[in-house]
Amino acid sequence: MSEGDRNDTLLSLLAGVGLGALVGAAAALLLAPQSGQETRTQIRGTADEMLVKLRDTVEELRGKVDEMVASVRSRGDGSGAGEPGIAALSGSNTTETPPAGA
Repeated sequence: MSEGDRNDTLLSLLAGVGLGALVGAAAALLLAPQSGQETRTQIRGTADEMLVKLRDTVEELRGKVDEMVASVRSRGDGSGAGEPGIAALSGSNTTETPPAGA
């Protein structure tokens, strides 16, 4: 399994856990025996907490992606062993088409 596959698997796992937490929290709030005002207040508080956690997770993942990009760049262009290189990872197309008539 390549490093990219592991990272995709980790991101999928984190997304699934996050989605499960949101669904579970929503179900618990909606099924709890309390007044509508209390439920709305609780939902608002839970949403705020989840937003903070989401921001923290995004920042953490952004840092990990930056580390991976730096690691790939430090290895060079990946011209050996069939690796796509940093250009393929960044989505940039380094192959330019010559102008017509040249």
